[in-house]
Amino acid sequence: MRIALDGWQRRTGPRYRRIAAALADAVERGLVGAGDRLPAERPLADALGVSRGTTVRGYDELAQAGWVERRQGAGTFVRPRPAWTHTPTENPTSALLHRRLAGAGDMIDISLSVPPGTDHLPPIHEPLRMSDLAGHGLDPAGLPDLRAALARHLTDHLGLPTTADQLIVTSGAQHALSLLSLAVISPGRPVITGCPTYPGLAGAIAGRQGRLVTVPVDPLGVETQALERAAAQAHAPVIYVDPAAHSPTGAVLCGSRRHTLLQSARRHRALVVEDLTQAGLQLDLEPGQAAPAPLAADDASVVTVGSLSKMFWAGLRIGWLRAPEPLHRYLLRLRSANDLAPSVPSQLLATRLLHAADAAWQQSLRQALRARRDLLLTHLTQQLPAWQTQSPQAGLSMWVTLPVADSETFTHLATRYGVIVASGATSCVDGRHSSGLRLSFAESPKTLESAVDRLSVAWEEHSRRLASSPG
Repeated sequence: MRIALDGWQRRTGPRYRRIAAALADAVERGLVGAGDRLPAERPLADALGVSRGTTVRGYDELAQAGWVERRQGAGTFVRPRPAWTHTPTENPTSALLHRRLAGAGDMIDISLSVPPGTDHLPPIHEPLRMSDLAGHGLDPAGLPDLRAALARHLTDHLGLPTTADQLIVTSGAQHALSLLSLAVISPGRPVITGCPTYPGLAGAIAGRQGRLVTVPVDPLGVETQALERAAAQAHAPVIYVDPAAHSPTGAVLCGSRRHTLLQSARRHRALVVEDLTQAGLQLDLEPGQAAPAPLAADDASVVTVGSLSKMFWAGLRIGWLRAPEPLHRYLLRLRSANDLAPSVPSQLLATRLLHAADAAWQQSLRQALRARRDLLLTHLTQQLPAWQTQSPQAGLSMWVTLPVADSETFTHLATRYGVIVASGATSCVDGRHSSGLRLSFAESPKTLESAVDRLSVAWEEHSRRLASSPG
């Protein structure tokens, strides 16, 4: 039982809930079997250094959820559960979506760093017609017209010379990462990433049992000296980076670090995976000023993934992979074996949007996002001065650090006040950033103002609770 509860204190929430969650996880992993008798409440409390009331509440929580059966005078026993009732593994992004769906009424959601709607999209002058849906529609690599449009976008707007034949269309960047994991991640292979990091990364490699290794991130991006040390201690690692716009801090990797990163990768035979999902959303560029080119422009071995969810609309579910041969051929076979081909209507719409998104529209989008970023920073500074804010250089979200050890309790309280935010745990894989929050500034200015008003009131209550709690 001691092994089953190992690490329970590092979980989030009240202590009784941490104990209950650890026991439920132990049942899922087979460390505690159906029919096993759990320790009595007082001995368990003594072993864990908590009160008996804490273990009683933990057991009650498990009983209400159907995990255990409490028999008067006999003890607490694990209940057998049919396979279909087991909770599937959930990644932080899906957890946020479920929380959003559970919210009701006048709820403001700034937890997801994607456009809140479609009002910002460029006008399309080529409407979709049924005649556009020709043939069987099953092209594993994606429609040639879309791949050509994506290649032009990468070449002309992002500075990455690309041909249509180098691309595979996926159902979003998460799908691209999962597909790439199938191809290159083996059990125990280290995946080096900055922390905090993209919330979906852990889920993408979980099925392949890759081993996440974290290095710090600062306002200049991932710390490449720490990355060099991590790569030197690993055998042929994978390095995941998003240099154009780090998620969730919005840092842009500086030029000297880009060079150092590629040198480290070559020296230690590392595969670099570059996420360009937020490329093109640099917020402080002057008109006519070019953003740094992707890493793949300087090293043909770099694999890139991306998505149209940040620039256009997450509901499109259009992403892409760009990989050198022979990895490209292998990824294409994996793709067709997994889901045959992407949705044709989504691809047709994405093609038209890419044609319509000229340089002027993209500049206008960046200006609007920059104004919303500045607005959110101003209101946070004025109304929540105890929060440590960091101005993002790119992307759709900012990272905020609260003066508490763990932000999870506050995020649940904020939901009661009608605003959904992402706790630090959703973006952290090393346990060192649990005091953070990821806030999206993609919403309208009025919505952002209302969100900060609600967060301010929620923080006042949270502070009162902290002040009145013992020790």
